[in-house]
Amino acid sequence: MGNSDTGTVKRKPGRPKGSKNSKSSISKPKEGKRHYTVSEKAIAQRTANGKKNFDITPKNDAEKDYNSALIQHIMAINEIATHADRNDLNSLKSCFANYLQLCYQDGMPISNLQAYASMGFSMSDFQYWSKKDDPERRAFISTVKSTCAMSREGQVASGKLNPVIGIFWQRNYDGLRNDTEQIQAIQETDENYEGSSSYKEKYKKLIGE
Repeated sequence: MGNSDTGTVKRKPGRPKGSKNSKSSISKPKEGKRHYTVSEKAIAQRTANGKKNFDITPKNDAEKDYNSALIQHIMAINEIATHADRNDLNSLKSCFANYLQLCYQDGMPISNLQAYASMGFSMSDFQYWSKKDDPERRAFISTVKSTCAMSREGQVASGKLNPVIGIFWQRNYDGLRNDTEQIQAIQETDENYEGSSSYKEKYKKLIGE
């Protein structure tokens, strides 16, 4: 600013040496070069040869045929469910039997969610319905769950289902778990039991040793 008395001009103090101008530090996009946002870049990284990796288009006729068969199978399950009556256990038993027959006809694996759907239940609805203390109802629920469990076990054993997925389902749907700690405890108890040697001697005598 100018000083009217002396005629001198005072300048504002400059920026410290080495400081950066925030305005000039912002790089301007170069012409002809596209600058991606984060989401666009993520999509671009998932693009290979102009085709997205998450494309759900069937890769071949066999996959297309399976998708069509699965949709038809689900539509038939929904049709079975139209005859379900939650207040009539015999009605639910009939729906479940029809579902098993449908799986046999279509060559489809048995599924918990599909079994519940065939009786007009979602998973949460079926769990709520199964809480009633009715011996006949509980026996039917046990039959449904054990049937689904046997189907999964058979698929794993035949190599048609990944064992990791099978174990996940068995733990979450079937209540199975590893009892390694219990087995170890039994072994330790047997080894430390004072009378175990006498049992071994009696066993040897029985087998003629």
